[in-house]
Amino acid sequence: MKKDLELMPESADPPLDHSGSIADLFLAASRELANSDARLYRSLDRHLKLTRELLDRDDDQSHLIGERPNSCPLLCSAHSYDRQTRRSLQELCRDNGITGYSRMTKKVMIERLVAKGIEAPEIPLEALSKAELIEALRHMMDQQRNA
Repeated sequence: MKKDLELMPESADPPLDHSGSIADLFLAASRELANSDARLYRSLDRHLKLTRELLDRDDDQSHLIGERPNSCPLLCSAHSYDRQTRRSLQELCRDNGITGYSRMTKKVMIERLVAKGIEAPEIPLEALSKAELIEALRHMMDQQRNA
Protein backbone atom coordinates (compact mmCIF):
# COMPACT_ATOMS: atom_id res chain seq x y z
CA MET A 1 0.00 0.00 0.00
CA LYS A 2 2.84 2.39 0.81
CA LYS A 3 4.29 1.69 -2.63
CA ASP A 4 1.02 2.87 -4.26
CA LEU A 5 1.20 6.16 -2.38
CA GLU A 6 4.75 6.76 -3.53
CA LEU A 7 3.74 6.29 -7.18
CA MET A 8 0.95 8.90 -7.03
CA PRO A 9 1.96 12.25 -8.58
CA GLU A 10 2.32 15.12 -6.20
CA SER A 11 -0.36 17.79 -6.22
CA ALA A 12 0.27 21.02 -8.10
CA ASP A 13 -1.23 22.97 -5.20
CA PRO A 14 1.22 24.55 -2.79
CA PRO A 15 1.49 22.75 0.52
CA LEU A 16 -0.79 24.05 3.24
CA ASP A 17 0.82 25.73 6.20
CA HIS A 18 -0.45 23.64 9.08
CA SER A 19 0.82 26.12 11.63
CA GLY A 20 -1.89 28.68 10.76
CA SER A 21 -5.34 28.60 12.23
CA ILE A 22 -8.55 28.29 10.26
CA ALA A 23 -9.20 31.97 10.93
CA ASP A 24 -5.84 32.86 9.32
CA LEU A 25 -6.64 30.76 6.27
CA PHE A 26 -10.10 32.30 6.00
CA LEU A 27 -8.64 35.80 6.34
CA ALA A 28 -6.08 35.12 3.61
CA ALA A 29 -8.77 33.74 1.29
CA SER A 30 -11.00 36.74 2.01
CA ARG A 31 -8.17 39.16 1.21
CA GLU A 32 -7.47 37.41 -2.07
CA LEU A 33 -11.15 37.55 -3.00
CA ALA A 34 -11.35 41.24 -2.05
CA ASN A 35 -8.29 42.02 -4.21
CA SER A 36 -9.85 40.14 -7.11
CA ASP A 37 -13.14 42.03 -6.70
CA ALA A 38 -11.32 45.35 -6.43
CA ARG A 39 -9.53 44.70 -9.73
CA LEU A 40 -12.82 43.81 -11.38
CA TYR A 41 -14.56 46.93 -10.06
CA ARG A 42 -11.68 49.20 -11.10
CA SER A 43 -11.80 47.73 -14.59
CA LEU A 44 -15.57 48.15 -14.77
CA ASP A 45 -15.25 51.74 -13.53
CA ARG A 46 -12.72 52.53 -16.28
CA HIS A 47 -15.01 51.08 -18.94
CA LEU A 48 -18.02 53.00 -17.63
CA LYS A 49 -16.07 56.27 -17.57
CA LEU A 50 -14.87 55.68 -21.12
CA THR A 51 -18.42 54.92 -22.24
CA ARG A 52 -19.68 58.10 -20.54
CA GLU A 53 -16.94 60.14 -22.26
CA LEU A 54 -17.88 58.67 -25.64
CA LEU A 55 -21.55 59.41 -25.04
CA ASP A 56 -20.76 62.97 -23.95
CA ARG A 57 -18.55 63.48 -27.01
CA ASP A 58 -21.31 62.13 -29.26
CA ASP A 59 -23.79 64.44 -27.51
CA ASP A 60 -21.51 67.46 -28.06
CA GLN A 61 -20.99 66.65 -31.75
CA SER A 62 -24.69 66.14 -32.42
CA HIS A 63 -25.49 69.56 -30.93
CA LEU A 64 -22.98 71.11 -33.33
CA ILE A 65 -24.87 69.57 -36.23
CA GLY A 66 -28.14 70.82 -34.77
CA GLU A 67 -29.84 67.51 -34.20
CA ARG A 68 -30.91 65.81 -31.00
CA PRO A 69 -28.77 62.79 -30.05
CA ASN A 70 -30.55 59.57 -30.88
CA SER A 71 -28.13 57.11 -29.36
CA CYS A 72 -30.30 54.92 -27.19
CA PRO A 73 -33.56 55.52 -25.38
CA LEU A 74 -32.36 53.27 -22.55
CA LEU A 75 -29.45 55.58 -21.73
CA CYS A 76 -30.96 58.93 -22.66
CA SER A 77 -34.59 58.98 -21.70
CA ALA A 78 -35.27 56.24 -19.16
CA HIS A 79 -36.48 57.68 -15.87
CA SER A 80 -37.13 55.77 -12.69
CA TYR A 81 -37.37 56.30 -8.97
CA ASP A 82 -36.91 52.60 -8.25
CA ARG A 83 -33.46 52.42 -9.85
CA GLN A 84 -32.10 55.35 -7.80
CA THR A 85 -29.90 54.87 -4.78
CA ARG A 86 -31.16 55.78 -1.33
CA ARG A 87 -28.68 58.65 -1.22
CA SER A 88 -29.89 60.14 -4.52
CA LEU A 89 -33.50 59.91 -3.32
CA GLN A 90 -32.50 61.68 -0.09
CA GLU A 91 -30.89 64.46 -2.14
CA LEU A 92 -34.07 64.81 -4.20
CA CYS A 93 -36.12 65.05 -1.00
CA ARG A 94 -33.76 67.64 0.46
CA ASP A 95 -33.74 69.71 -2.75
CA ASN A 96 -37.53 69.66 -2.90
CA GLY A 97 -38.27 70.53 0.73
CA ILE A 98 -39.39 67.12 1.96
CA THR A 99 -38.42 66.71 5.59
CA GLY A 100 -37.76 63.57 7.63
CA TYR A 101 -36.24 61.71 4.67
CA SER A 102 -33.36 60.29 6.69
CA ARG A 103 -35.78 58.01 8.55
CA MET A 104 -37.84 57.09 5.48
CA THR A 105 -37.53 53.93 3.43
CA LYS A 106 -36.99 54.21 -0.31
CA LYS A 107 -40.64 53.35 -0.87
CA VAL A 108 -41.87 56.17 1.37
CA MET A 109 -39.43 58.67 -0.18
CA ILE A 110 -40.69 57.72 -3.65
CA GLU A 111 -44.32 58.10 -2.53
CA ARG A 112 -43.60 61.57 -1.13
CA LEU A 113 -41.74 62.67 -4.27
CA VAL A 114 -44.56 61.44 -6.52
CA ALA A 115 -47.17 63.12 -4.29
CA LYS A 116 -45.26 66.39 -4.58
CA GLY A 117 -45.20 66.05 -8.38
CA ILE A 118 -41.44 65.70 -8.72
CA GLU A 119 -40.40 64.12 -12.00
CA ALA A 120 -38.39 60.89 -11.77
CA PRO A 121 -34.68 61.36 -12.54
CA GLU A 122 -32.82 59.50 -15.25
CA ILE A 123 -31.55 56.04 -14.40
CA PRO A 124 -27.89 56.38 -13.40
CA LEU A 125 -25.45 54.54 -15.63
CA GLU A 126 -24.16 52.60 -12.63
CA ALA A 127 -27.65 51.18 -12.01
CA LEU A 128 -27.93 49.56 -15.44
CA SER A 129 -27.52 45.82 -15.57
CA LYS A 130 -24.91 44.11 -17.71
CA ALA A 131 -27.62 43.07 -20.19
CA GLU A 132 -28.91 46.66 -20.44
CA LEU A 133 -25.40 48.02 -21.03
CA ILE A 134 -24.76 45.43 -23.74
CA GLU A 135 -28.10 46.26 -25.39
CA ALA A 136 -27.26 49.98 -25.33
CA LEU A 137 -23.79 49.41 -26.82
CA ARG A 138 -25.21 47.18 -29.56
CA HIS A 139 -27.79 49.82 -30.40
CA MET A 140 -25.10 52.51 -30.60
CA MET A 141 -22.87 50.31 -32.78
CA ASP A 142 -25.78 49.59 -35.14
CA GLN A 143 -26.49 53.30 -35.44
CA GLN A 144 -22.85 54.04 -36.18
CA ARG A 145 -22.76 51.36 -38.91
CA ASN A 146 -25.90 52.78 -40.51
CA ALA A 147 -24.58 56.37 -40.44
